Amino acid sequence: MTNKLDHEAQVFLSRLEDKVNIVLKKHIEQVTDFVDPYLRKCGFQLLKQIPAVNYAGFGGVMDAERQRIVICPDFLEPEESMAQICLVKFSGKLQFINYSHRDFLGALLGQGIRREKVGDLFPINDGFVVVLSQDIAEFFLMEPLMIKGVPLKAEILENGQWQPPLQSEKIISTTVSSLRLDTVVAHGFGISRAKATGFIKGGKVKVNWQVIEDLDFQCAEDDVISFRGKGRIKIKSICGQTAKGRLKIIISRYQ
Repeated sequence: MTNKLDHEAQVFLSRLEDKVNIVLKKHIEQVTDFVDPYLRKCGFQLLKQIPAVNYAGFGGVMDAERQRIVICPDFLEPEESMAQICLVKFSGKLQFINYSHRDFLGALLGQGIRREKVGDLFPINDGFVVVLSQDIAEFFLMEPLMIKGVPLKAEILENGQWQPPLQSEKIISTTVSSLRLDTVVAHGFGISRAKATGFIKGGKVKVNWQVIEDLDFQCAEDDVISFRGKGRIKIKSICGQTAKGRLKIIISRYQ
């Protein structure tokens, strides 16, 4: 774990403890901002040690990556409505321009919205669907969002009205000399090991949503490795060794 993420986790857990104290003293539910799976795991590890609270994560869609944690006194059960989130569809005449996930997120953050108020984001044919904090969603109903000069209309979707499509994936079957992070990144993203080394040392690679800068880090089956600007891969299986002692692995690459 890098010092940066150590600090990030400490800050988050400190804020989470403040919310827990409010729950215990005032007997009302509290909700965090959106957090990634790594911080959510840290939060759950803390909360499971406190028997007087119930908690759960909600992200607006099934298997959401970014979620808000709802904390309740033990006489209440967390419900999705307590997370104060909603799905918003932004659509417009985008058929004549090139756009990406990064363009959508940049447009949102360019309006002064903090990343912590934004959940998962899904590109669609004529725009995108995003999970937002409810108060942010209401803002966009009044203020149009622009992507490369094209205005996008915002529409709040009913719960359960929309679910994200399955991610497209490319299956890569390969052999590696070891499960070192630099080796797996090079094979999974189709780059040289030297380039992989530079990106890892530059803090651009995460394993299970945690920045890892150690080239010797040993990856494992089911690890999710994300590479800023290039997508992510998952080690689906480790299938034994070849006659020459190399490891056979199957990787899923998501765009």
